[in-house]
Amino acid sequence: MKFGPRQLKQNDKKKYRFRQKTYTFVTNDTIMKKNIKRYPVIEDPPLSMVSDFEAIYEIPDKTTKRTPAVKDFTYTHFKRIADRAPFSLNEWADLLYISERSLHRYAKEGDGFNGLQIERILLLAKLIDIGNEFFGKEGFRQWLHSRPFSLNGATVKELLTTHTGIQEVIDLLHRLEHGISA
Repeated sequence: MKFGPRQLKQNDKKKYRFRQKTYTFVTNDTIMKKNIKRYPVIEDPPLSMVSDFEAIYEIPDKTTKRTPAVKDFTYTHFKRIADRAPFSLNEWADLLYISERSLHRYAKEGDGFNGLQIERILLLAKLIDIGNEFFGKEGFRQWLHSRPFSLNGATVKELLTTHTGIQEVIDLLHRLEHGISA
């Protein structure tokens, strides 16, 4: 009885024995032997990453000069966004960390904004578009003064002073669009 059950001695219980090509598993009253399957290792031929990469993707020449996404963001661009927004000029100045006088100077001289201000304006434009579409312009204005539960008691307008806060409000609006209230 090579693979069948057999009676074990008291000290043989729950021992594990390993052999080169088979293993033996001993339980309370039986011994089982099983062959270990050995699978051959098949190696793939090496791929040429460069040739595959070039065939699929167009690689831009490194000597070409990159142009920024927004070259000249002037006051006229800002005015188009500000007309859609429920913010006064004073509130815009607070959101952009500049004085209201600087905004008036930009309007008078036609000067452009700096990079950080442009980024903030474009992010707020995204928020304004989503909010106006979801609530309407007047409803969005009222919602900015509300205290949603998911913002832990803070008003929406208080969060608009930082990049992270603006993104959090945009995420909240997306959740509201999909019916997730908290």
